[in-house]
Amino acid sequence: MKHNLATENEYRIAIIGAGPAGLSAAHFLQERGIRAVVYEAEGRIGGKSFSILNGDNLNEMGTCYTTRSHTMIKGWMKANDITLKRLGEARFDGQSVFDYVKQGPGAPLPLQVTRFIRKAGALRKAIRVRPDDPKVMQEASLSTIEWVRALNIPKIELAMHRIQTTQGYGYVDEATIGQTVQWCDLQYLLSGVLNDLHMPEQGWTTFWKRFSKPLDVRLDTPVIGIDRSGPKPVIHTRDSEEVFDAIVSTIPMQLFTAIADPSALEQRVADSIDWKNYTTTLIASNDWFTGHQVIGYSRASKDSSLRGAILGGRAEGESSDLGGRLYVTGQFSDGLNSGELREILFAEAALHGFTINNVVLQKTWQYFPQYKAEAVASGLFGDLRRVQGHNNTWFSGSTFSHELVSSVVSRSETVVHDMLIALKQESLAGA
Repeated sequence: MKHNLATENEYRIAIIGAGPAGLSAAHFLQERGIRAVVYEAEGRIGGKSFSILNGDNLNEMGTCYTTRSHTMIKGWMKANDITLKRLGEARFDGQSVFDYVKQGPGAPLPLQVTRFIRKAGALRKAIRVRPDDPKVMQEASLSTIEWVRALNIPKIELAMHRIQTTQGYGYVDEATIGQTVQWCDLQYLLSGVLNDLHMPEQGWTTFWKRFSKPLDVRLDTPVIGIDRSGPKPVIHTRDSEEVFDAIVSTIPMQLFTAIADPSALEQRVADSIDWKNYTTTLIASNDWFTGHQVIGYSRASKDSSLRGAILGGRAEGESSDLGGRLYVTGQFSDGLNSGELREILFAEAALHGFTINNVVLQKTWQYFPQYKAEAVASGLFGDLRRVQGHNNTWFSGSTFSHELVSSVVSRSETVVHDMLIALKQESLAGA
């Protein structure tokens, strides 16, 4: 959406991180006539969007799907000649996701979905309007599973195995419901249960490359320090220092506090996040599943007791050079090294009755910034709001939204809007 704000071309904005949050923030600024500088420590853009080409096969090792909520991103893809293809059939424990969810006890599925959506929407609104209300904080700090069971909607509990844990968004007995309701709305729920998911045929990496062409992105340029002691923040890199009117940080708060002199509030937010690790592995096998594209296992997804177990897999083509049919697997990998993950991977393959011919590539991501339950109960959602604009610094990225690209982009749009209003008010006050 566009806003009738003055295009304050003289504003100098620095964005840290060239993932979806940083690139979309730069895009929203450029729409308003402001060319931001985007600093990226790595030699590529896209963050957790990471596509690789193996022969004729395009394999996604990070971001993979678009959901019904990705309306804006789908529009950007169309504008950049990216075409979408619907994800093939998904099965969970050998049956369709819909049938897996439907087998749960209790009221009919539509009634349970309605109850979940209504209660989730009420909690989401309460967090937005009354983040420091003790009752709201206490409810928000419950685990997803505690909250769902209290509502007596067991079919939704089964749905969460697929749409939350298998997707890498935390175990249902660990992630707080306050965080879950920020992203799990009706459109996402329907996307997961009905398998209404699409993938870019040219790959997420290609999309972000095309999308970022008009932007000022500086690759291989890590920010090594931020000085906010003066009237305007100063960004330090290995080769330069530049003064800006404001900073948008899209990197994890722990990384931000390492390069800035953090305030007590910023440090408190950083200490409230328990980042998870998620490992995607590209393997070759000749005897894993066929006839559908995605598989999930409730054994690994229903709770946190089997950390490292295979959550599921996605068929990704075939390559005789690499050893057979290609699949991408997913594992929560907190506290596990590469060797341990590989050992678990082969043991899990034997358990599920297939053989791994080749481990082509293994990629471990710092993925899903899980809010600590005690921090949520102590006012984290209020802190996430109060820290915005603090010391001329604004925050976006998955810490402040969710790993879903649609959530990240929506948050960046809001941050840009609020930041420009604050800068304009500051300019008027100083006039």
